[in-house]
Amino acid sequence: MEWVVGHAVEKGCTFALLFSMCVATSAVAQYCEFHFLRFAKQSPYVPDAFKSLAAADQRSTFYQVVVLSAMGVWTATVFLVLAADVPRRSMLGVVYSCYTGGLFGLAHFFKQAYLVADSASPST
Repeated sequence: MEWVVGHAVEKGCTFALLFSMCVATSAVAQYCEFHFLRFAKQSPYVPDAFKSLAAADQRSTFYQVVVLSAMGVWTATVFLVLAADVPRRSMLGVVYSCYTGGLFGLAHFFKQAYLVADSASPST
């Protein structure tokens, strides 16, 4: 009986951790999207075809890229965990921290880039 309870608690904690990781990544992705769309309006690096899309289509395209990159990162992580003899939880935690932290850092880059561009524009 103790084994069943212990196993249930362990699985419950794992699922709660995965759920909280999904929520945190989603919040960071929304923060990054908010700043990217403002950055994209004035960036010469963003294609005009993207700029001409409606705001909802721009958001959709942004989230498609974030989801595809997340799937690629997690797939590579799973293959690495299976191919190498590394602890699963440790590796997943490191990759999650790097991915979410990198996305958060990217959001700050977009934020700084459009704030600098706004301050560099001549005021009337």
